[in-house]
Amino acid sequence: MRLLKFLILVAIASLAVHSLSNANEPIKTLPIAAPPLASQINDFGHHLHDIDVWCSLKTRCDIQRYVQQTGVCALYVIKNRMVRVELFHPKDICEGGKNRIDKKYGVASMAKSLTSTLLGQVLADKYHLQTKTQFKAVMQRQVGSFLRLPNRMTLAESYSTVRLDQLLSMRSDIQWREAYWPALVSDSIAFDKEVRTPPRKQTLIGFASRYRLTRHRDERFNYSALDAAMAMAVVRDISSIRPLKAFEKGVWTMIGAAHSAKWNVDIDGDPIGSCCFKARIDDLARFGDFILHKGQGKGIPAAWFDLATARTEGRFAGLQDESEPADDSCTLGYGYFWWLRKNRADYFAFGRFGQFIHIYPKENVVIVQMSAWDEVPVSDHARCIALKTHDAIVRQLRH
Repeated sequence: MRLLKFLILVAIASLAVHSLSNANEPIKTLPIAAPPLASQINDFGHHLHDIDVWCSLKTRCDIQRYVQQTGVCALYVIKNRMVRVELFHPKDICEGGKNRIDKKYGVASMAKSLTSTLLGQVLADKYHLQTKTQFKAVMQRQVGSFLRLPNRMTLAESYSTVRLDQLLSMRSDIQWREAYWPALVSDSIAFDKEVRTPPRKQTLIGFASRYRLTRHRDERFNYSALDAAMAMAVVRDISSIRPLKAFEKGVWTMIGAAHSAKWNVDIDGDPIGSCCFKARIDDLARFGDFILHKGQGKGIPAAWFDLATARTEGRFAGLQDESEPADDSCTLGYGYFWWLRKNRADYFAFGRFGQFIHIYPKENVVIVQMSAWDEVPVSDHARCIALKTHDAIVRQLRH
């Protein structure tokens, strides 16, 4: 009987400690405040709604049909900071209710491009970087050199010896299975359960320490949420303030966001660098315009954006599975958490189920597309069809 009572007391104590731990960890998402002054996007109502685009790799259709047939929740296009296309799906196929301009949309892997920009900000601030040569030199350093000593030692057999440029181009050589199926062998699902979603079981560094180099040493492309998460760990360890606040006072203020946003955080309250940002579509367009103008001279040197989106030959190597062999315009490469297109100047952030911030520097156009490809049956070529549709929109805007 005494033994039973003892075991019950131990169980109660264990539950109490576990509950206390859960109570002390942050909620799933934390807010990012809007800056005092918003940058202006002009909207005079001159929207184009009769553009001829693509509904398949070979079939043209009007843009209204494209929106409904391919599960586009919202399509928002600005040129020269003027709204030219603003379309919303009539059904509530994206989470959060009716699709409209004042809705906050959740984005997945597009957050990686936010992380890349935040990293450029803190690197420039920490090491007083201005030129492409200066940034290149820092990007050749190993990840461990940026981390605090305990984190560097914990990751001695993992990320510490990966170069920073390898990390941001998804060529870290760390063993990782991104696919969500089959679930039993998905590293992404394990990350979501243990690091991203309360009750969180591990810190990011503790989770990352389980993963080892494959020793292939050929810098193969391997899309990895953990690589992007570790980029945020670098931000945390070199920034003078916590990453969320650095983003709020830095990038979010620099773009002149008009509204607040949210970012999924880990057990330490730091943003999940690979995922899960929530904002209004006009602020996502402001971010795109900020990138298009290479930081607008507001704190992140233009050299960072040139480096992050440079079209070197090596950035297209090994991305055959990401490209569309049936259409040369959908041959893809990968920069510093930005998708590139072969022999083209445009580039884009991309998230699961059809989320885009697509930037056309020569035409001064930004296209933001939020989709629900998980809710509406779409072609296996949906990403390529979206890229071709964006091209068609840009061509129409030239007239």
